[in-house]
Amino acid sequence: MTNQLVVGVPGSAEDNPGAAEVLRTLRGDPASRPVVDPALAGGLREWLEDGLAELGLDPADPLILDKKTLRQAHSEHRRRGPQEITHAIAIGLVMDALFRQLVTVGHIDDPMQDGLDALRIDSRRADAVGFIESLGEQDRVDFEDEIETQTAIMLSRWPRLSPAWLPRTQERIAIPLAGGAIVLVGIVDLVIGAPSRGRASVEVIDVKSGRPRLDDREDLRYYALLETLRSGAPPFRVATFYTRTGQVDFEDVTDEVLTCTVRSVLSAVEQLAGGA
Repeated sequence: MTNQLVVGVPGSAEDNPGAAEVLRTLRGDPASRPVVDPALAGGLREWLEDGLAELGLDPADPLILDKKTLRQAHSEHRRRGPQEITHAIAIGLVMDALFRQLVTVGHIDDPMQDGLDALRIDSRRADAVGFIESLGEQDRVDFEDEIETQTAIMLSRWPRLSPAWLPRTQERIAIPLAGGAIVLVGIVDLVIGAPSRGRASVEVIDVKSGRPRLDDREDLRYYALLETLRSGAPPFRVATFYTRTGQVDFEDVTDEVLTCTVRSVLSAVEQLAGGA
């Protein structure tokens, strides 16, 4: 094990070029953000409600649609049952916890210990904690090395966020539709900005510890639709921050992005309802 000492706070854009680059990518040019169309969110909701009404869904047995269910509905190989914990998934869960700590508390003291402590207080993560604690000596060393490496990269690249941007971590969004027969659900790693009736001012950010995948943008488009339905105003941008490299992949949210996502949701629900 390298036994790096990784203690720190997010990078200041004033003295850290890497953090400044990430900050510029996240926030873009405020003057170029689109003006919010007050009728857009209502139109998207109405489109969803009309499409779902044709499926005859039962409110007594609601269908919960999250990003994983959405992906699986469009996949030829649907996975049933709970997801098995793997090395990569455990790394991702620890890094998610450390990212949340960095944004909310402002520092990381001991990456491995802080990450495990955060997972231990969440009963949903008992399997991940058990997986990590059962690792053999060398696997544990390799796991901790990866956590320390990614944490060092995150600390060197992630900028301090102004409190005025209202950063919210692990933001849960639930949108009931069709009289509660379906609920669109998402848990967003980070949302910054407040909904505006002028120029769009919200950004949705996901955090990934692995390599970039095509599905990453699809997840973000789904979150953009949820935020639009919830607040009545779409985010101006969605982005993925990769703790493995410190890089950001982003996409500006357009009407086309949202309408394509509505089609994807309706198609997924139709397949899931038909296969129930």
